[in-house]
Amino acid sequence: MFDRAPVGVGPRAVAFLLDLALVVLIIVTVWGLAGGVNQTAENNTSLTDPNTAASLVIAAALLVYFGGLESAWHGSTVGKRLVGLRVAMLDGSPLTGRAVFMRTVGRFFDCSLFSPIVAAVFVWGSPHNQRLGDRWGGTIVIRTGRRLF
Repeated sequence: MFDRAPVGVGPRAVAFLLDLALVVLIIVTVWGLAGGVNQTAENNTSLTDPNTAASLVIAAALLVYFGGLESAWHGSTVGKRLVGLRVAMLDGSPLTGRAVFMRTVGRFFDCSLFSPIVAAVFVWGSPHNQRLGDRWGGTIVIRTGRRLF
């Protein structure tokens, strides 16, 4: 079992907002470098429609940012590192690829599609402070003891 208590909503929300700010910056930069979508409505197919293209860019950015960093940085993202958090399996062991995938997919349901409030409700209603993605992945967010602020 892990030796650190699960982290509640407050620190997780701060880390998420820091990560979200960075993801928005990445999306705006990539979108700007790609030139956005400059087509008229009658020339758009479903994949070149500006709304569809924007949705795909946002989904890809979220998948790559959260899934990629949590895989590469042993359960951390930039926001989590700044706040001194990391994700681990329920027993405290390192994340598995399946767990990262399930957490990332769960994020679309409990943070993105509905509202971050839904994620908070899941955390408050869980004995291990788990949002939906954590429950699906069998993960928990714990403190690392190191934080940058």
